[in-house]
Amino acid sequence: MAISWFDKFLKLLGIEEDKPVSSDNAFSVTSQAAPAATVKTNTVEPAKSEPKKTEPEPEPEPEPEPEKTAADSLQDAYPGLKANFVKVLTEAGFDSKVAIDKASDKELLALKGIGQATLKILRGK
Repeated sequence: MAISWFDKFLKLLGIEEDKPVSSDNAFSVTSQAAPAATVKTNTVEPAKSEPKKTEPEPEPEPEPEPEKTAADSLQDAYPGLKANFVKVLTEAGFDSKVAIDKASDKELLALKGIGQATLKILRGK
């Protein structure tokens, strides 16, 4: 009988597979190349149970929501506005919808990257 790749692998590792015991040996695996040996397995001992605590554990406090930044509020006010335009506007001091509404078209168009299409978004057209 030819040696299977699995038997060769086990032999390289110095392990040989278990031979199951049955009355009719229908499930036994025989190998002419190596004598059978028992595969050793590591067993983990069950963890020792600790005594139960009688004190109830306090519930964790909910994490505070992060504060909204000017960029977040502009993104909420103008959902079609790309992040790079939000950055340009906030860096120029237009950090709220009110500030943008008060600014003239000329002031907004003077900002880098702000063109007619972005102005239409800002003006709600």
